[in-house]
Amino acid sequence: MATKLTAHDVFTPSSFPEHTYVARGDDDLEAKLRFAIATKGQIVSLSGPSKSGKTVLVERVVGKDKLVPVVGAGIKDPDGVWTRVLDWLDAPDEERAQKMWQLATGARAGAKAEGDIIVASGEASGELTTKATRRAGGSASKKRRGLEQVIELLGRSKEHADHVVLVDDFHYMPREIQIEVAKQLKEAARRDVKIVTASVPHRADDVVRANPELRGRVTVIDVSYWRPRDLAKIATNGFDLLHVDMEQASAERLAHEAAGSPQLMQAICLYACFVLGIGERMPKRVQERIRDEDFVKLCRHTTTLTDFRSLVDALDTGPRASASDRKKYKFVDGTTGDVYRAVLKAIAAEPLALTFGYEEILRRVRDVTKGEPATGSSVTGACAHMARLAAAQQPTAHAIVWDEREQLLELPDPYLSFYLRWSDRLLQDA
Repeated sequence: MATKLTAHDVFTPSSFPEHTYVARGDDDLEAKLRFAIATKGQIVSLSGPSKSGKTVLVERVVGKDKLVPVVGAGIKDPDGVWTRVLDWLDAPDEERAQKMWQLATGARAGAKAEGDIIVASGEASGELTTKATRRAGGSASKKRRGLEQVIELLGRSKEHADHVVLVDDFHYMPREIQIEVAKQLKEAARRDVKIVTASVPHRADDVVRANPELRGRVTVIDVSYWRPRDLAKIATNGFDLLHVDMEQASAERLAHEAAGSPQLMQAICLYACFVLGIGERMPKRVQERIRDEDFVKLCRHTTTLTDFRSLVDALDTGPRASASDRKKYKFVDGTTGDVYRAVLKAIAAEPLALTFGYEEILRRVRDVTKGEPATGSSVTGACAHMARLAAAQQPTAHAIVWDEREQLLELPDPYLSFYLRWSDRLLQDA
């Protein structure tokens, strides 16, 4: 009897979406990536926001069984990259090889062998000669050889010729390690190893900056946030597989909350199934729409996958040295708090966004405040402090970025925006 398709099979926020993969509109990303990978000697750099589907795109084009993943985090020396590749390939730590060789010796007819020595017999007669052979043997061992061994396995071997090394989050490596790894990536690509790197936009050129000689040898493919219509297809396609005809307006509402992230969309749809009681494929096709109360429930449940509690606590508190002296504001939702709470509420408000210019953030602060709002200098000062606090809490994540020159606030991770919007953390009095 065939196993029933479940909601967890269909909506997969943490793995490849086998049933709900969506090729994005008119971006033609798959064709661009396939062409770039096929270009000899080139390194492909995928640049895109966090949770925008970069890894899934590579897996779709290359195939899971041919994708060799290497995560930059935790790489402490250049050999660490190739060690992880060899681990994935199940290359032994040490190889032992048996060696046999032969020694051919001329001897007169009638000669005989004793042990390893050819001796002539006193009974030999005539001038006819023949050959006796001595065999000997031994063993030799070889340890892993890092980059050179990877080049042999992936660059020269027909068996692995279509495998691709994906170096994810190159920028997580220490700067001095990046420089040496970039040199080695160049050599590997030159010798026909297929390499793709994946990074967030503000670190997309780290590979080239680590080794300027790579300029002209790196093909950059930009992966932007997803359009709502493409995200909505994840919902409609997935629910259709579960024999649920989801109302289009409901699918679009879910897509709006995903903030351009297919990974977050998968999570939202999975929890929609939980709230609606859709555990597996329905025996008969049903029509469904998501009511307001169910929408709130599923979004609250989804925040369990996007838990930024400790980070938001730090951002909400601000620098402790001046906490007691800060002015308090009343907000339209009935709560109170200082300028740090005002900024967090502002970026969590509608319309949903992940980038905020100076005028936009001030307008939002005014909109969420009841009475006199925080001043512009107070707001920008809070933004700068929040970016530093976020960097201290999560040094490699860049959860909040403040550009002082451009007066621009960014939230690179859609999961943080979702958590601010749907957890009850900002509904508590500061």
